Amino acid sequence: MSDSGPPLSGAWLAGRSAELAELDGVLRRLGSGDPQVVEIYGEPGIGKTRLLDALSVMIGQKGATLAAGRATEYENGVPFAVFSEAFDAIPAVLETVPEVVDGIRSPGRSGLERHNLYRAVRRMLAGLAESPGLALVLDDLHWADEASLELVEHLLRDRPPGFLLIALAYRTDQVPAALPAALARTRAEVTRLALGPLRLADVHHVVPGLPARRRRLLFQASGGNPLYLKALEKVDENTVAALTDPARISADDMPHRLQALLATELHSLDPTQLLVAQATAVAGDPADLDLVVQVAACAEDHVYRALDELVQLGVIHAAGSRFSFRHPLLRAAAYQMAGPVWRIKSHQRAEEFLRSRGGPLTLRAHHAAHAARYGDSTAASTLAQAAVASIDSAPGTAAEWLRVALNALPDNEESAGRRVELLLLLARALGRSGRLENSREILHQVLDLPQAPRTLAVRYCAVTERLLGRLPESRALLEAELGRSPTMADAEVAALLVELAGSAILVQDNETCVSNASQAVTLGVKVGDRGHESAGRTLCALAALSSGDAQTAREELETVVRLVDSVSDTELREHLHLIPPLGWLELQLEQYDNVARHVRRGLDIAHGSGHSHALPYLYIVDSAVKYRTGLIDQATQANEEARELSTLMGSTETLAMARTLELRSLLWQRGPEAALPLADLLAGGERPKSTWWAEVGDMFIATIHLFAGQPENAGAHVMSCVGDPRELAGLTAARWCGILAVAKGQLGQFDDALDLAEHALNHASTLGLSFQDGLAQLAYARVLGRCGQLTTSVDRAYAAAQSFAAARAPMYRALAHEVAAHNLAAAGDLQQARADLGLAKSGYSACGATWLFAQARTSEIRFGARAQRTRRPVGTVGALSGRELEVAQLVAAGLTNREIATRLYLSPKTVEAHLARVFTKLGVKSRVGVAQQLAGRSG
Repeated sequence: MSDSGPPLSGAWLAGRSAELAELDGVLRRLGSGDPQVVEIYGEPGIGKTRLLDALSVMIGQKGATLAAGRATEYENGVPFAVFSEAFDAIPAVLETVPEVVDGIRSPGRSGLERHNLYRAVRRMLAGLAESPGLALVLDDLHWADEASLELVEHLLRDRPPGFLLIALAYRTDQVPAALPAALARTRAEVTRLALGPLRLADVHHVVPGLPARRRRLLFQASGGNPLYLKALEKVDENTVAALTDPARISADDMPHRLQALLATELHSLDPTQLLVAQATAVAGDPADLDLVVQVAACAEDHVYRALDELVQLGVIHAAGSRFSFRHPLLRAAAYQMAGPVWRIKSHQRAEEFLRSRGGPLTLRAHHAAHAARYGDSTAASTLAQAAVASIDSAPGTAAEWLRVALNALPDNEESAGRRVELLLLLARALGRSGRLENSREILHQVLDLPQAPRTLAVRYCAVTERLLGRLPESRALLEAELGRSPTMADAEVAALLVELAGSAILVQDNETCVSNASQAVTLGVKVGDRGHESAGRTLCALAALSSGDAQTAREELETVVRLVDSVSDTELREHLHLIPPLGWLELQLEQYDNVARHVRRGLDIAHGSGHSHALPYLYIVDSAVKYRTGLIDQATQANEEARELSTLMGSTETLAMARTLELRSLLWQRGPEAALPLADLLAGGERPKSTWWAEVGDMFIATIHLFAGQPENAGAHVMSCVGDPRELAGLTAARWCGILAVAKGQLGQFDDALDLAEHALNHASTLGLSFQDGLAQLAYARVLGRCGQLTTSVDRAYAAAQSFAAARAPMYRALAHEVAAHNLAAAGDLQQARADLGLAKSGYSACGATWLFAQARTSEIRFGARAQRTRRPVGTVGALSGRELEVAQLVAAGLTNREIATRLYLSPKTVEAHLARVFTKLGVKSRVGVAQQLAGRSG
């Protein structure tokens, strides 16, 4: 420790702000003349020394004298070693009281001589403890020699007077014997800092620049220990993932650097202690006492004594008759230090003991996986049974057990059928754990075997092909199997039909989707499978909505929600594939609470059961609904999860889908310059293979070109994707027409633009969806503004804002207010323009749309520069805009809001909005007041 030390922030002090504040308070009290004691304790690597280093820096900044020493494991037989180091740091000691230093360094003193020495040290410290103070900082006292500890206890019980701080640090499980009593009796104020693990939120400070998934894995593997975090920083992801799973302990998983770091603690153990530590590592986490005895294969009393000693040393913890290592990484290190043959035989002893006692199947499988050899049918059977039991809850572990079982299974005719069963199980486990290419390879291998259960293999293979973006292959497999096997059970047929309908909707073949999904519904009802029925109904509803029939979709959705909500998590686990399309349907029908609830449930089930193949789809839908509802930062996080998982799984399709949604955050937060490279990549062939998702991306690519001031590119992109959108029908027709209308308006092709905008409104009105209406109204407002019809443009923008408010889409509502602001400014109503721009800025800020907010701020400055020196006086008719004056005149004439709306071709809500502003600008509270103000003007 030194005064130069680390800075008081950064990686090594991440998550320690509360402790640093406590230390700052200690030094303030010390400066007031109050003696202080600081006690810091925690597990190895948790940051005790770093916190003492920070304290040393703070002491130096206060101008106090620092005497710092650190005990070491190899000097615990040297009397007063820690004090010798501390006093060497104070030149004044050597100059004025050399007898203290000589006494400290002279071992073998009698009791009276030690007592006199302690009093001399006390007097010396009292003489040095003048303002601004003296700090005695002693680290790693768990390794301190007996004489040093005795002197610490003496100084605590009979503290020297003056401005003195004593700071002590030690390991939680190795508390010096007499220290707690001495701390309890000291008259100084004691500040106790128990250092616990870091939080997940602190990890990015310790290892910056890593993706969220990587941070979570490192946090889980390290247990929040900062030293282990740094040691794992460069370790590959598969190894880190293995270290997070106690059941996957392996001699190959521990990185050499980390092994060396942890081995220092284990090398100090005697041979029996090390043997028992290794036996405990093999036995499990937690390890049963009897199992440890069997694995260690030595006398019981030796094992019992060694376990007691390991607990005292803090290597392991006891909970009843079970034992766990202080940290999972310490267990992994102990395991790796054992020889490979000893480990194999130890696992064999463990499995045999557990089998004789009727032990848990999964624990037996864990040991069998490490001990199985070729031809070991018993081990293969154990592993296969455990894999079947675990495939839904832990498919990754099940896959590992199945690989070992296949290697152990004899290669003969008697085992051929069993081998096919295990291969199919392995493919299923690999698919569920996200290893899609491996799963596909095995499934195609199984399909070529005569003993294969074809229907099940085809279904798994079709799902895998779909996830890999190979939709034609998936569809061909399903159609061929349905035509080949007329004797299939109804439940099997229903499962294939659901998957075939799902493939059809992804390529926007609504007719085929409805045909197959309807049959699946019928069969699901017949066999009482609510999962197949729900999935079929969801796909029927999606097809109806895609065709433009929102009412039928709503009616079908009501039934689906009742069915899904009535299904248990266990049953739904087998039908997780229905949650993403259900969520997408609910999103489009603006049922955001339901989609959030269902997606959250799906994520919980998928994470809890290890069904990682469903996670990217779920995160994609979660991201989409958050984008819609204005939670852009949260949407970006969910989308990042989807991208990382898709990359790990090798799912090019879900990765392309996630990139499609990423365009939104790039545009709204960083602008078109940041979004265009990804837009060009997607447009150039990296788009999703499903035409449904490709269309979602293509519409937003065209939107990015509009924001980039490239209407020619936007129009060309629309025409290349769908041709003339006026010939389209269905859910997306209104949006395509609106995008092209805006592009035509920016190009000055006003007649075409107005016609396209009208088509957009007509398509949206048939859907009856507020969000779609808002998009159409907003496109019309932009076109009218370009055409110079500013008053009508503002009305359309306000209508769009109202529709987006009804659709709970605040980011889009802010866009509508910004369009209104620009057209109001163009019409000369700068006061109202600034008001609407303020609404837009507030909306962008609340949603996290940073680029849009910056653009609005620039517009606000420009509006200010254009403001006339003489403004319309508030409280007079002259303050009203043109449209507001029209509304006010009709109010004065006695017309109702509905009659005014009919007269001016507006919605009643738009009239209400205008009238509210009229009241504000005229300073009146009633329609009569409006009439009086207008009468006064004409008089």
